[in-house]
Amino acid sequence: MIINANQKLGEVVSIFPRSSEIFNELKVDYCCGGHDSLGEALEEKGLNTEAIVQKLNEEYEKFIESNSEYRDWRKEKPTALIENIIDTHHNFTKRELREIDGLLFKILKVHFNHHGEELMKVHRLFGTLKIELEEHLIKEEENLFPLIEAYEETKDEKYKKAIHKFIKDTEDEHDAAGDILKELEKVTRDFTAPKGACTTFKLTYDKLHLLEKDLFIHIYKENSVLFNMI
Repeated sequence: MIINANQKLGEVVSIFPRSSEIFNELKVDYCCGGHDSLGEALEEKGLNTEAIVQKLNEEYEKFIESNSEYRDWRKEKPTALIENIIDTHHNFTKRELREIDGLLFKILKVHFNHHGEELMKVHRLFGTLKIELEEHLIKEEENLFPLIEAYEETKDEKYKKAIHKFIKDTEDEHDAAGDILKELEKVTRDFTAPKGACTTFKLTYDKLHLLEKDLFIHIYKENSVLFNMI
């Protein structure tokens, strides 16, 4: 049993990356809640801990037998992980925020008479999320990440002290973004467009869902891996 109920959610995802897909299906928060134990998280959801731990181990065995290669970021240098976070997640988030913003405004105008109440809620929530994420990404790229890189190079304690202050603020911002995403899930019925919705409507909700999934992995890499390296 490689995976057990006492392990932190973030640790489980590091050991078995595809567990994130199972956690997504179960609505288990492994990003902002990455420091929680697997057992506690499943119990809080009222789920069968023993059965799910068994499933995770079975899927892990299949993963190992398939000889799938993956990169265990816990064994890499912080600068390598930072580069991956920016290239893979920051750039994706910036692009998707711009595209979703335009699509959401379009469907709000076109479908206002039939779905105005829902779309106005989505529009407001997304607007808040967009502002917070854009500011958050800039603060990481201009402040936090350079501090981590400087500490990796010099091991100067003054950088470490500054980093830990930024980490607390960054994790709080992660929590705030996570709360908005949970509200968006509720309003959109887990990002499911209304029956008979047009292609653009469905595309907008699909993109919101993809943004959420990527943010989960993004936040996990920071909260559960990068910040533990300091």
